[in-house]
Parts: sequence; C-alpha cells; structure tokens
Amino acid sequence: MKRVSIIALLTVFTLAAGAPSASAQSNWITNFLNRYKPLDVTFPAAPPSPQQDLANMIRSGQLPLSVNDTISLVLSNNLDVGLNRLSPLLSEYTLLSTYRPFEPGLRLSATASESRTPSTSVFSGVPVTAAVVQLSDSYLASFTQNLQSGTNLAVNFSLNRSSTNTKFATYNPSWTGSIQYSFLQHLARDFGRKANARPIRIAKNNQDISQVQFEQQVINLVVQAQKAYWDLVFNAEDIKVKQRSMNLAQKTLSDNQVQVNIGTMAPIDLVQAESEVASRQEALIVSTYTQTQSEDQVKKLITAQADPGMVLAHLLPVQPMKHPEPTDVPPVEQAIRIALENRTEMRQLDLDLKNRQIEVDYTKNQLLPSVDLTGSFTQTGLGGRQVILNPSNPFGADPTGYIPGGLSDTFGQLFGFCSAGSKTCNFTAYSAGLSIQIPLKNRAAQADNARALTDKRIAENRLGSTAQQIALDVRNTLTQVEMNRARIEAAQKARELAERRLQSEQKKFDLGASTIRFVLEEQRNVTQAQTDEIAALVNYTKALVEFDRATGMTLKKNNIQLDKTVNTGPAAN
Repeated sequence: MKRVSIIALLTVFTLAAGAPSASAQSNWITNFLNRYKPLDVTFPAAPPSPQQDLANMIRSGQLPLSVNDTISLVLSNNLDVGLNRLSPLLSEYTLLSTYRPFEPGLRLSATASESRTPSTSVFSGVPVTAAVVQLSDSYLASFTQNLQSGTNLAVNFSLNRSSTNTKFATYNPSWTGSIQYSFLQHLARDFGRKANARPIRIAKNNQDISQVQFEQQVINLVVQAQKAYWDLVFNAEDIKVKQRSMNLAQKTLSDNQVQVNIGTMAPIDLVQAESEVASRQEALIVSTYTQTQSEDQVKKLITAQADPGMVLAHLLPVQPMKHPEPTDVPPVEQAIRIALENRTEMRQLDLDLKNRQIEVDYTKNQLLPSVDLTGSFTQTGLGGRQVILNPSNPFGADPTGYIPGGLSDTFGQLFGFCSAGSKTCNFTAYSAGLSIQIPLKNRAAQADNARALTDKRIAENRLGSTAQQIALDVRNTLTQVEMNRARIEAAQKARELAERRLQSEQKKFDLGASTIRFVLEEQRNVTQAQTDEIAALVNYTKALVEFDRATGMTLKKNNIQLDKTVNTGPAAN
C-alpha cells in the first residue's frame, strides 16, 4: 500500500511539473519555462491575394477592376476587415482564461526559525541559568487539482527538522515527515460537468458567436463593395450616354449652322440648339464628378491608405452588366429554407439559446443542498539521532549513548521501507466524512432559476421572430429581383420606341414638317431612355446582391473561404 502511495506521489508531482514524453525530452525544460512568459501572440494575417498590390494592377494610369478583383482587394486591404478579424482572437483568449479554476497548482515553501526561551524548571532539560534553544526548519510541497466533475484532489507533503539543547529530547536532531492524500467530492450542488464547466461551455459558444459576427461583418463589406462597384459601372455607362448625347447635340448645332449660313433656317432657331448643347454639357460634367465620387468610395474599400485619393489611378470597371437569366433565383420556398440554414443571425441566436440552456441547467443544480464527501489518508515518519537517557537518573545525568539516524529513517517509515521487526512503520491515519448544508430558505436560488428560464423563453421567441423576419426579407428581395427584371424589359422597349420616334422626328425635320425643338426633345427622350435601361440593369444586379445577402449565400456565391483559426503562438502549447 505504501509503495503504491509513493509511486502515486511521484506521478502527481511529475504531472504538475509537466514532465515531457520521451519524444520531447530535449526541450521539455524550455516548454515548461515558457508557461511563465507572456504568450507569443501571433495576429491573424490577411488572406493571401494574388492582386493585393494595387501598384502592380495599374496600367497606364488606369486600374481595371472586376467584381472579384474588388472583393479580393477588400478582403486583403480594407481596414475594417483587419480590425474585425481580431474579435475571434479575443474570444479565444477569453476561452483559455476560463480554464483557470481547473489548472493544477504546485506550492513549495521553506521556513527556518530559531527561538531562545529562558529555563524556568528543571524539567526543561537545561540549567536554570541557560536558555532553551530550539532550531526548526520546515519544508512544504503541495499539489491541488480541481476537476470539472466537482472533485478536488490534494496531496500535501511536509518535512520538519528540529534540534534543541535540552537533554530530554528523544530525537535530537529529529526529522518528521508526513504526506496526506485528500479529496472532496460534491454530490449535489456543484456536482458534474454541467455545473462546473459552465463558464467554459459559455465561452466556447461565445467564441463561435464571435466568429459568426466576424463572418457577418465580412458579408456586409462584400455587399457594400459589390454595390459600390455596380454604382461605378452605372456612372461609367451613364457618362458614355451623356457623351453621345452631347455629341449628337453638337452635330445638330453644326448642321443647323450650315442651314443658317445658306439661308434655309432662321438664326433665331440656332439659339435653341446652342442652349441644348450647353444643357447637355452640364449634365456630362455632373455625371463626371459623380463618377469621381463613386471611385473614391471604391478606393476607400480596397485600400488601407489613410487617404483613398492617394490611389492615383482611374478605376476602369470591366465587368459587363448582367442580363436576367431564368436560373438567377430559386423558388421562394427553397430560398427561405436556404436562408434559415445559412443566415448568420440564426446561427448566432441558436448559440445564444444554447447559452441560455446552460444557465438553466446551472441554476437548477444550485437549487440543491450542498452535500460533500471528504476523505484523506496520511502517512507519517520520524527519524533522527535517538538519545538514550540514563534510566537511573533521567533528569540529571547525561545521556548514556546515541543511536545514529537521520532523514533516511523518516522516509523509511513514511513510505514503508524500514526493515521488518526493527521499527514500526505503520504510522498512518484515515478519515472520511460527509457534510450536508441545507438552506432553510432558497428564494435566491429559485429566483435565479426562474430568471434563467425566462431568458431562455425570450431567446426562443427571438429565434422564431428572427426566422419570420428572414422569411419576409427573402420575399422582399425576391420581389425586388422580379420587379427589376420587369423594369429591364420595359426600359428596353421604351428605349427602342424612343429611338424610333427620334428617327421619325428627324426625317420630318429634314422634310421641313417639324421644328428643331421637337428633334431636340426626342434626343433628350432617347438619352433618358438609355440611362433608364442602364439603371434597370444595374439595379437588377444589385437586387441579386441583396438576394444573396438575404439567403446567406454571399460568401459562397463569391467563393470566399474565411480562415477562422486563431493562432496563439507556441507559448500556448
């Protein structure tokens, strides 16, 4: 039994000291000492991108961009992405800190003392005129470990050395040692992993929530980048329309000038054409500056520079506008099912509901009385130089002899290594106990449990309400897609009719059956119809972007894989 005890003791202290496996013996000291140094925190790097360097993408003062290029640059360079990427790292360290109550502890202490007291009796073992001198050295090593099952384990080893000048000491100097194995097990309140690992389980769920929130933040940025890109496309195409309109007005003015010169048109009619050229030039200027503002918005998203205007390049969108396809969106029932499976709000609320259930389980456990089972086993050893007193005059005569001994005798008795028949080695003690603490009023614990149940019900209702809102969101975005699909068809038809009316009015003008005012009016109608068609195409594409967001498919549709692994560095091993 005692040999098993010493083996168990050595095993415990070896585990507490972090003794390495055979494959890691070469660096186990370094790994052990690293536990008492600050963590070598490795911040997550930005996702690698083959087009991360904007300078390499610029060609002759222009920066060609597709939608995928824009998204890639946003994920690589955007300051908000770099900031939000740190939130999962914080939640990782928060999770690690919740393991503190269950980390094993080793305590070592050593104390030396000396005391001198006056001799007040012949039984003190020294002359009355002398002082009783006591020298003591104490050494203590203890190991404690709390388990998630509600168990507390402890091993305490103590060793004391004492020497004195009194002649009545049986052992001088003497060594006494003891080792105690003890445990405490909660049987009712705080029993089991559900109660004791509550902070860890909640922190794990919060870590997942943090990652889901990071995913949502990335989705918002991707959606913003896509919309900004298609605004850029619209402005670029609108400038082309405005430029063609102004060129047409200038051609009309030039033709009318020729007619005025040859006398077939009154000079007063030329003023209206000149006014139209000026008006269309103003519209082109407005569109040009609007395009500059759109470029600045995109530059802010794709660069980490403090001033996005420092990107001295003209953004050139190269992605063509999307025309409707029958397979662009699934049926509404399928879309709602996809959204409920993929929306980050549902995953976050599901994790929050799990946290509420953990609180319900914990507060239910806290309603129970405290019932603790305790036990201990103690081994004691004594050793040292044994003093043989004079049996005829033990109070006055000097000792008749000494029996050599020392620390080895203490360990021999402590762990049962003394030879049989020579010394008694069975210096042991056992104890077992049961402690029950019953609260006479349990209103606080009942209130905590009722609060936890209420929080859980609120979370359940919030989950249902969010699912309903998501379904409505999907239906609304699907309606926007269908509406813009219809607007494209109507805008194309309106453009075709406007172009035909312009041709007809131009022919009538050439034959002298119409005036320049009606020709210019039809030109404006064609310009507006072309702009409306471009706007319908862009709005349809942006509606698809919103539909992907509503169904939670933004990242998947754009082939974005988020790296959620938090690297805490080698010191965290």
